[in-house]
Amino acid sequence: MVRQSSTLWILGLLVVASAASHANAVSCPQAITMLLPCQDYLVNPSAKLTVPCCQAASKLNSLVHGKADLKDMCTCLKQAAAALHVIGDRAKSLPDQCHIQVPVPLDPNTDCSRL
Repeated sequence: MVRQSSTLWILGLLVVASAASHANAVSCPQAITMLLPCQDYLVNPSAKLTVPCCQAASKLNSLVHGKADLKDMCTCLKQAAAALHVIGDRAKSLPDQCHIQVPVPLDPNTDCSRL
């Protein structure tokens, strides 16, 4: 479960959509489950990015709305990423490779309290 949790932090930053109700946010466990297709790519330097990973990242991006949701997801997934030792450069390149627009950098050093 720790392995799954860390993967989601990075992609959790993809959830920076428009402002909406905090009550509709995706939970951390839900996000972790959704992003399992990206786990290998984010922790294994020789793994290839897959279509299911990009689809999962895009889906998560569409589910979380507003600043409060983004902060919650960022905090949750950042803790998980640290536990899994996500490769920072892999996380940073994910939006471009998946053709997803995000207004914050996907970086394990992101200060979630400033989002």
